[in-house]
This record gives sequence, structure tokens and C-alpha cells, in this order.
Amino acid sequence: MHNLIPPGGADIPVPILKLRPGVRLEQVPDTDIALHRERISAALPYIGLQSWFARESAAVLHGLPLFRADLDLVHLLYSGGGHGQIRTIAHVYKTPKVPPSTTFIGDIPVTTVARTAADLMRRNLFGPALAWADAALRLGAPRGELLREVTGGRGCRHATEAVVRADPRSESPYESLVRAQLLQGGVPLPELQASLSDADGFVGRPDFLWRRQGVVGEFDGETKYTTLLAPGQTREDVMRLQELRQRRLEGMGLRVVRWGKDAVHDPGAVTASIRALIGDVLVDHGLCPEAHDLRRPRHRR
Repeated sequence: MHNLIPPGGADIPVPILKLRPGVRLEQVPDTDIALHRERISAALPYIGLQSWFARESAAVLHGLPLFRADLDLVHLLYSGGGHGQIRTIAHVYKTPKVPPSTTFIGDIPVTTVARTAADLMRRNLFGPALAWADAALRLGAPRGELLREVTGGRGCRHATEAVVRADPRSESPYESLVRAQLLQGGVPLPELQASLSDADGFVGRPDFLWRRQGVVGEFDGETKYTTLLAPGQTREDVMRLQELRQRRLEGMGLRVVRWGKDAVHDPGAVTASIRALIGDVLVDHGLCPEAHDLRRPRHRR
């Protein structure tokens, strides 16, 4: 199961005030991602010249999606050699003396979008890896740079597969997870975000369109009913617009299938619902064996 942390972060059930010895918050943020940003700010004055925020911390800074992330500690990459260590406020990873691909966000040293996505991709499954690759491309990371960053080491094969299959038109992490299941299940791939119109004009851009079979697939994420609401708009307003949109799609002769988060986390549910509408056509997408593995990648020797 890939538990996505909402873009705003999950609500914090118990206030956590102490960021490091001698540093406490006067007002505790409402979400774990906002709290992690405070942890980064608290740690910044104490990191060395050869240190950069990396992995989950860099993902927070760049706006990359997070799945079941450890946000209780900041994550730092240090290029001085030696061994990594877990300290009171930080998990420090050591890298060879050749500096990694880094940049600055304001005055914060951080690994680049491509390096951050690669670090996360190589240590997770193909579904989340595809979500990070899609997101990195949306943020402007060149595909060639991503490919260089995932070359060699732990998880390189399925991470490379994810970069090759990545598409910046996937607008949410869950859309990426759906696409990963379609690839793994041998389902014919749909068009992404295709513009559709009827006699009354523009209808919308569905997440997935199987044009020849006349099928539309949509992921119903909670953010469209909460954080993506326009000023003055309510959840009920969005639901009414969704119902009207679906009626117009069906009026065009299209069949619509929708998935929620539970369906995406249920192995086989997405592919079964699509096959019920488009048939049992099986496509060999040529994925490497590692992209089908449901175990976390192990260290390669």
C-alpha cells in the first residue's frame, strides 16, 4: 500500500513543540509537512558546508509527493565520506567525496529535483517511483538528468523504467499509481488529459481516455473537494459540477469509471474495473521484472 501524504500534510494529532535542544515553536503548525519545514529551518544554522537537505526533506522543499515518509527527522546528505548516522534531529546519509547534484532554494542547500526524485525512486516500489518521475518532469527536471541520477546502485532498474515511462501530464500522484497498475497489468494505455467537447462546448480533460473503446477513467481525489476549492466554492458545488460533467460525457457515448483511494490501494481492482469495460486485451508493455516486484528494492552488491 502506498499511503500518500496530502500536499498540505496530514493533521498532527498531538502538538510537537521541541524542534532541537533549545528551540521550541510558539505556534505549532497544523500539518506534518508544515512542521517539517520548521524542523528544516531549525536545523539550517547548524549544518556544515558539505551538507544538503535530501530525500524526504528535499521532497518537502521542492513540492514532490511523499508516501509514508519519515518526517520526524530532517534528512541530510553529507559528502565528507564515512558512515551515515541518526542524530537527535537528523538522519545523516554519507555520500562519496564527489559532491552530489545540488542547488539552493533561497539560502537552503538542497539536492536537485532530479537527485531528490532519484533517491526516493530507487528505494521504493515502481508505483511511487513513477509518481516521483512524473512529478519531477512537471517541475521541470530534464528526463536525461533523471536517467543519469538513477543509473547504478540500489533499485536502478525499476527506477530507470519509471523515468522512461514518466509523463508530466499525470496531474496527481494517484493518477501515476493508476498508470503504474495499468502498465503492470498489461492494460492498453490511455490518452492522458485529452480535451473533450460536445455540442455545447468544452466538457473537460479526463484523467484517462480509451478513445477507441469509448471509456473514460477518473481518479476521485479528496483534494478537489478541499484544498482545490475556488474561493466561495463548496464541496457540494464541486459534486454538482462533477455530476453534470459525467452526464455530458455519457451523452457523448462514453462510459465512465471512477476510482477512489481505496481502489488504488486494492491490488487488481483498477485493472479489473477497466477490463470489464474494454475487454481482456493483454498488452506486453515490456516492463523489467523489478517493476513488477512488490518488495522494496534491496541493496545491490
